[in-house]
Amino acid sequence: AVSAGLRNLGVKAGETVALMLRTEEAYFEAFFGTLIAGAVPVPLYPPFRRSEFLEYVRRQRAILLNAGARVLVTFAEAERFAALIRAQTPTLEIITTVERLAAERTDTVLERSGSDDPALIQYTSGSTGAPKGVLLSHANILANIRAIGEAIAIRPVDVTVSWLPLYHDMGLIGAWLGSLYFGVPVSLMSPLAFLARPARWLW
Repeated sequence: AVSAGLRNLGVKAGETVALMLRTEEAYFEAFFGTLIAGAVPVPLYPPFRRSEFLEYVRRQRAILLNAGARVLVTFAEAERFAALIRAQTPTLEIITTVERLAAERTDTVLERSGSDDPALIQYTSGSTGAPKGVLLSHANILANIRAIGEAIAIRPVDVTVSWLPLYHDMGLIGAWLGSLYFGVPVSLMSPLAFLARPARWLW
């Protein structure tokens, strides 16, 4: 349904779609919906500290401009922040939510991707300068996942438990997509829940 919603917004194969979402179920729908539509997801971390809002807007604006994203998918509570970013980002035209995209009832058509086609653009944190994007192909991601599985000798009886955010490469590729590839269950918790009480991760 998300892929149909993106197509109805005019998103074309190869176009970038920014995902400014929390670590929750909606992230899965948005990420795969973007891939199914043939577009390229660009993970952004969501706003969480009001005191750093101006710096946050500056960083996200730089990423959106660099990626050329026309569409930003976010959650309802962050739409006001997203609107402020859009006002300063000429390439950004549409802000929407997973719920609005999923409300579309058009038939879903899977866009076929080759191993060398782009799978996502991962940006650095920009802690020592402007955020820099790395375009990862499907082959790149699969090679990374296989290397992780070999290094930790993952088995079918294993279970992944992670607090890493899905907009971070370790959370997205290592924890979630890796678990999907190897067919093992994954239990994800909110990074904020972990920070409030780290022992929850071990429990």
